Amino acid sequence: MNEKRRTLLKAVGGSTALAALAGCISTGGDGGDGSGGGDGSDGSDGSDGGTTGSARLWADLADAEDEALTDYIDQYESDTGNTINKEAPGGELDQQLETAIPAGDGPDSWIWAHDWVGRFAVREDPPFLYDASDDVDVSLDSYTQAAREAAQFNDGLYGLPFASETVALFYNEDMVDEPPETMEEMVSIMEEYHDPENGEYGLSYPVTNPYFVSGFIQAYGGNIFDEGNLEVGVDSDACKRGMDALETLSDYVPADPGYESQIVAFADGLAPFAINGPWELGNLSGEVENLGVTTLPTVDGNHPRSYSGIQLFYFSSMLADADQSTVDAATGLAEWYTTNEDIIQTNAEEQGYIPVLADVVGNDDLSSEVQAFAQQVDHGVPIPTHPDMDSVWTPVTEALERVFNDEQDSDAALDQAASEIREAL
Repeated sequence: MNEKRRTLLKAVGGSTALAALAGCISTGGDGGDGSGGGDGSDGSDGSDGGTTGSARLWADLADAEDEALTDYIDQYESDTGNTINKEAPGGELDQQLETAIPAGDGPDSWIWAHDWVGRFAVREDPPFLYDASDDVDVSLDSYTQAAREAAQFNDGLYGLPFASETVALFYNEDMVDEPPETMEEMVSIMEEYHDPENGEYGLSYPVTNPYFVSGFIQAYGGNIFDEGNLEVGVDSDACKRGMDALETLSDYVPADPGYESQIVAFADGLAPFAINGPWELGNLSGEVENLGVTTLPTVDGNHPRSYSGIQLFYFSSMLADADQSTVDAATGLAEWYTTNEDIIQTNAEEQGYIPVLADVVGNDDLSSEVQAFAQQVDHGVPIPTHPDMDSVWTPVTEALERVFNDEQDSDAALDQAASEIREAL
């Protein structure tokens, strides 16, 4: 896969790649709970059996995820008679939306993490999101509290949630006897394998991507951006201490920090560890015979506070002027998919998706890999959804790049990033 959706969260206007997703947004309203209708958990689409419709869905997923989604859409179409035209966006998703929606050629729905809800909900000229509070016929109580809050902003319901995500530690069980619990243990194992002159490394990790590295930067309690107080904290003493831990890990990765260069080292058995998300579970399980997943190692006794988020079916502003049959097709797919226990359970088993459907969350049948990601979600913090967060990603990415390329020391880089963010706000 290319950097796909986990190039995550690019700044609007599309400069550099960034970040991604189980938390809740702080400004969620009630959004309407759809209590007058069924919850769709029986596999129905929640519609009244009226005219069938057609809707466009944009999805930029890893191969295994995309294949599974295609099969589910086929099933939905067979069950309902609706047609879902699933398309790849043809480039970075947010950049394509910025072009397509103003031109009136955007999708009716798209799949992405919850972090765009706040940014897009405040867009007015043109609007980017559609408030489906009056169209969705499913009780929001079907989902965990964090998930239902993630789909809402200022009393509007802008999507439906189906999974939470964060990054965790993948390890090759043929190379690692016991997964490390501490940074010191991990460094000891990486030292054993790191031999870059022979194309072998200690770790596969996109270390210039703020989403991926957020856990270590925030390990000592600092926040890159404090959504509650709307304060920039990336230059705090706590974040600078976390940056030191990140630099330790950076010494063991391939020279190219790009996503593809990093993940291939682990997939090819050239590194004992990778730090990545559950979207890679399906792909890596086919490449690494004995694949293990565990939480990120502690740093001085602190659990890395990785960014986490909620995957949503977003409702696009294209629906505002669409036929009701199109609205029903788009929202019906989201209802059917997100409340179908078989789908959620299968996605957990095969894709590593962390369930947010309340009836599945406590299921003892969840795999050890999914449980590891779920534990890391518990250690993590939600990606801020406040529109100001849009000004954070690019300065932090560029700071990480300067540090990785030995162009600037980490304290100065974080100070510069914080200054640039504050100037932009």
